[in-house]
Amino acid sequence: MKRFKRLLLFIIIIATLSGCTSRTVISNIPTPYSTPSITPYLMPTPTHAPQTTYSPDYIEWAIATYQKEHPSYDVLDRAAPKPLYPIPESRYSFVNGVYTNWERSDSAVLMFVGDLMCQGRQQEAAYKDGEYDFTESFSIVKDIFSEADLVVGNLETMLDSTAPYMSELNKVDGKPFCNAPATYLDALKYAGFDLLVNANNHSADTGVHGIFETISQLDKYSFMHTGLFTSENEQRFLIIDVNGIKIAVMAYATWYNNKEYYFTDEGVDILLNKYSKERVEADVKKAKELGAQFIIAYNHWGREHTNEVTDKQVRYAQEMADSGVDYIIGSHPHALQKYDVLPAKDGRKVPVVYSMGNFVSHMKKTVNKDTIILRLVLKNENGKIVIAEEGYIPCRVFTTFLEKDYLILPVVEKYSAGHKSKYFEPAKKRITAVMGDKITCIE
Repeated sequence: MKRFKRLLLFIIIIATLSGCTSRTVISNIPTPYSTPSITPYLMPTPTHAPQTTYSPDYIEWAIATYQKEHPSYDVLDRAAPKPLYPIPESRYSFVNGVYTNWERSDSAVLMFVGDLMCQGRQQEAAYKDGEYDFTESFSIVKDIFSEADLVVGNLETMLDSTAPYMSELNKVDGKPFCNAPATYLDALKYAGFDLLVNANNHSADTGVHGIFETISQLDKYSFMHTGLFTSENEQRFLIIDVNGIKIAVMAYATWYNNKEYYFTDEGVDILLNKYSKERVEADVKKAKELGAQFIIAYNHWGREHTNEVTDKQVRYAQEMADSGVDYIIGSHPHALQKYDVLPAKDGRKVPVVYSMGNFVSHMKKTVNKDTIILRLVLKNENGKIVIAEEGYIPCRVFTTFLEKDYLILPVVEKYSAGHKSKYFEPAKKRITAVMGDKITCIE
């Protein structure tokens, strides 16, 4: 297999240098790279993703073009923190617009989680010896993720070193302010995440500069990502070849804490990914044209701190199913919400988890601490992709457990690494009651 990968990489590099393929060249704007002779998105690369470093001139141009008003905090002269650990190489290579793990099988194991918060008390607990290290939160679940071919979560924070962190300032313009040190990505890399979606109500918190820096950090740490963008030429979803099965992953948000006024109309349309039925229809159509066999979409929607699903969530989910999405995952309520199966207008049965809850946060209410790991097994049956297995692992966020802060711990014996707690069984009962009997609790 290694010889095959090296040979395939060599062939792709030769083909690329020969001019066999190309990508759109952005013109008439300053280059985001420090070297003027290099233009963004010039050609495909057999690496994890473009390693983007935006020049000061390009960011200045982007702010002038896309930003109407700066968030009401003082800009800090603070460099981005350096990674705490060597950054592991991504399992996925980016070739001709598709991410691939190079494996070949008739099935693929996918795992999904909800909101990856990085809030003030988490930051305070992680701060030691002048650095922020969040890895211990994921020390138990990392072994579960190691069994998956693809691990996905909702990154619900910005990573802008020139803005205050949430532990330094928790509200801006009357709304909760989510910004964290980039070393949060060290922890998510340690945990085993491959892909982070970032279409959520905090995507606008740090304005244009924060969007560019967050995306730069995601590229630096070799994460696949979608939901925030820096150019109108970028594809609005990902195509990922997982063991030979081509899936598309999309991410939308229904609102941005009413902070769209920070941006020009062009900025809202290009940088953010606001949900609309028409946008989903266009993305699904394009993804299928590019070979996607199974389409998964996150939508950031609903009311916070409740297990109850709103009528609007149900309506949007039906629109997504009818648009061709094959699996729908909800975020934003910071609480679990039910699983259901929707009949699409073309006859497909489309599963939806209306909210995955917080996978980690500093929130104190019981409803905010219950969470799950969604596990899917996709199988290729004579060219048709089907869900061969589907279930969830119930988990709970502990403020302190085993002298570890904000530890995510499965509440079933099979996955709890031998740990026990009086909170496990009540958490499991609450979670299974919310999720319903249409999906299996894995234990």
